[in-house]
Amino acid sequence: MKTIPENSESISRLTGEFIDSGLEYDFQSYILRETIRYSRRYILTFGLLFLLFIIPDYFLIQDQNRLTIIFLIRILFLLVSFLYFLHLPFMKHSLYLFSTIYELIAVVLFWCLFYFYEQPDLVIHQQGLIIFILAIILILHNSFINKVLLSILLTFGFFYIAAARGILPWSSYSTGLITFTVIIILFCALTARLINRLQRIQFQNTQILERLSITDTLTKAYNRMKFNQDLEKEITRAQRYHLSLSAIMFDLDGFKEINDKYGHLVGDQVLIELSSQLKRIIRVNDQLYRLGGDEFIILLPNTTREATLHIVKRIQNSLQNVSFLPVDKVSCSFGVTSWQEDDTVSGFMDRVDQLLYQAKKRGKDCMVSDFSKIAKKR
Repeated sequence: MKTIPENSESISRLTGEFIDSGLEYDFQSYILRETIRYSRRYILTFGLLFLLFIIPDYFLIQDQNRLTIIFLIRILFLLVSFLYFLHLPFMKHSLYLFSTIYELIAVVLFWCLFYFYEQPDLVIHQQGLIIFILAIILILHNSFINKVLLSILLTFGFFYIAAARGILPWSSYSTGLITFTVIIILFCALTARLINRLQRIQFQNTQILERLSITDTLTKAYNRMKFNQDLEKEITRAQRYHLSLSAIMFDLDGFKEINDKYGHLVGDQVLIELSSQLKRIIRVNDQLYRLGGDEFIILLPNTTREATLHIVKRIQNSLQNVSFLPVDKVSCSFGVTSWQEDDTVSGFMDRVDQLLYQAKKRGKDCMVSDFSKIAKKR
């Protein structure tokens, strides 16, 4: 997920949407997850209500052929709404495209209904037009531009059909109906823009709070809470798909002496620089966590034992070439293990913790793994 600016400058003043397409895609997943229940309910309810209007149609339309066509149009709209209802949870990044297709079909079906209606009442059908406009702009999740353009297209087609059927004479009355509809579109567009902006500000704030809750404030590595969540997830994934999973737990050698000699501010700076250095070494899929104090752990999903040991060597070599002024050199001790069949979270953690303890007992800049034991077992 992209890093989100902690202000509203990333939001367009015209549409109320994120300027960055990547952020907008992330927002689509977020808004779908947050509103999927009521969105699906509204869509299905709207389709059912549209179908139920066949009851007054039955009494108003004398031509059975027209009534059959209108009934089929209403049934088709319900089916399309039901398909939208079923597929909405799986849209994610194609949400806007999927909504646009659904709305285009709804627009065409509304035109067809109006076209085939026997002796349509312009005012009554204009009220139906307004309901469709409200649904397109305020209920369905789509891009602002698509909402406005589809509403204009729907309105233009409606009044064009009315004029073609001779029920829209050019007069102050018809001009008033058109003007009123345009005002409705403008009002809904302004409301949608405001809603868009507020939703995206809320999304930003939610992401910022979530990021703060899982990030160590000093080193900007992930914290213990995030580690616990990810470890359970990765162990479950390793069990399900028979993948490898390794972990490197380490801490700074003589960190207490550094704090005593140089002060805690220097000690904090050493931790910050260490975290920054490690983030440059580990791979994209690997994650660094600060468990507390000077103790860190790296989770390496789908990583062989050989690759894990290679990363440890890279870390050791890198620390030898980095100066942590005013501290000259620092080193770490490492406990290294990999997931074994039927491992639990506590068992996995106890093992790597014991390996780190053995490394600390052997001296500075030492690495202890249980890979040889694992190989013998296998």
